[in-house]
Amino acid sequence: MADIKDEHCLDGFSGRIGQSLRLLETADGRRQVRALDCPCGHDPVCWESFQEALAYARGARHHPEYRKTARQRRASAMQVATADFLHAPEIHRIDLEDYHGRPGDLIRIHASDDVAVTSLGILIVDSANHLIEMGMARHEGGDTWIYRATRQAPGEHVRVIVDAADLPGHLTEGRAEKNI
Repeated sequence: MADIKDEHCLDGFSGRIGQSLRLLETADGRRQVRALDCPCGHDPVCWESFQEALAYARGARHHPEYRKTARQRRASAMQVATADFLHAPEIHRIDLEDYHGRPGDLIRIHASDDVAVTSLGILIVDSANHLIEMGMARHEGGDTWIYRATRQAPGEHVRVIVDAADLPGHLTEGRAEKNI
């Protein structure tokens, strides 16, 4: 990627130059020449996913979260929305240290996304996979989410199943187990 400075003959031009270069203007007004890369090669599944991402981004690029993130990254909202569609959220850790199977106990979840995790749901089940409780975690800031238990766990072993969602609606599941 190369920045182009004070080339007034290029005012108003953007797009492909041959098969390997692209001239564009960034959100902050800089002009750049970038090499076109082809991450999918000849993989039809990859191309289909990329086409879905572009279709999503065309409709979602005006979302305030994408516009804010684009300004921070000095990119376009279209680029941010496309990348967000292609990357599901990540669950880094499910912290059960403060959970002992009692009402009021805390479960901390650390989850992130390239733009934003929009919701985080929790299921708590016993060793026979019977539902103890389910609910939505509350965002504490940064990558931290908190869930406060509401029911007593009947057994000595629990499994916590967490689903993190992002703006495009992709879900990532994480699991943790604890003897209480």
